[in-house]
Amino acid sequence: MFAVLLTAFLFWNTPGVAKSKSGEATLKYGVNSNYAMPLVEIRRTQDVVNLESGILKDLGEAIYKELKIPLKVFLVPKRRVAPALVSGNVAVVCHLNEVWQPAIKDDVLWSVDLYRSTNLIVYLGNKPVQKIKDLHGERVGTVLNFIYQIMDEYFKKGAVIREDAPNNEANIQKLINGRISYAIMSNLEFSYYKKMYPALESADLGLDSVMTKCALSKKQDIITIDELNKAINSIKKSGQLDRILKSYSYDKKAQGI
Repeated sequence: MFAVLLTAFLFWNTPGVAKSKSGEATLKYGVNSNYAMPLVEIRRTQDVVNLESGILKDLGEAIYKELKIPLKVFLVPKRRVAPALVSGNVAVVCHLNEVWQPAIKDDVLWSVDLYRSTNLIVYLGNKPVQKIKDLHGERVGTVLNFIYQIMDEYFKKGAVIREDAPNNEANIQKLINGRISYAIMSNLEFSYYKKMYPALESADLGLDSVMTKCALSKKQDIITIDELNKAINSIKKSGQLDRILKSYSYDKKAQGI
């Protein structure tokens, strides 16, 4: 379990670096606090936030073990991820892609590919959908401030109504309670929620599909991008990354790696 202050990342003087109890320098691992499971499970008690579990916790532990560097987790709100990386307030953030962070694509270093994230249309079994046109006039659950490249033109025209929620866990509850009929979420999220709600179905309509990566701040000088890539390639080659993803999936073939 990692206990971290919500605003802790703002107050370190050395970019991308924190000090462990032994005084050893450690890389600050940034985690988007607006994500939900299977990426992160966060518990809040008073002014302390605990990162309990999730793909990004397990992934960080695996990468940092390969780097032989103690893991120091900093939870960062989505709107602060890009500034935190550019300024060096955090050193590494994973589950990113240049498409999702176009404003800083040249301001950070990008790792090799991690795993594929493909947006799916998710619905309950009695609401099948086969093409985007089937969504016309419908309210579709989305996540606040998230980019949906292919669907954005439909949202702008009003052909499909975008209904934002804090995260896709909230959208699942909207689906179950009949407040919306459809939601957009990644293959990883669908695979996780399918375990709990077997009636959920998905349709792949050719929406956004990217290979996720880690971003490394240029303001840190503890590791090189080659060292980060070596660590990622090691956990991929050993099968450890695949095991992490499968541990949060109802279907071992659903990851599309």
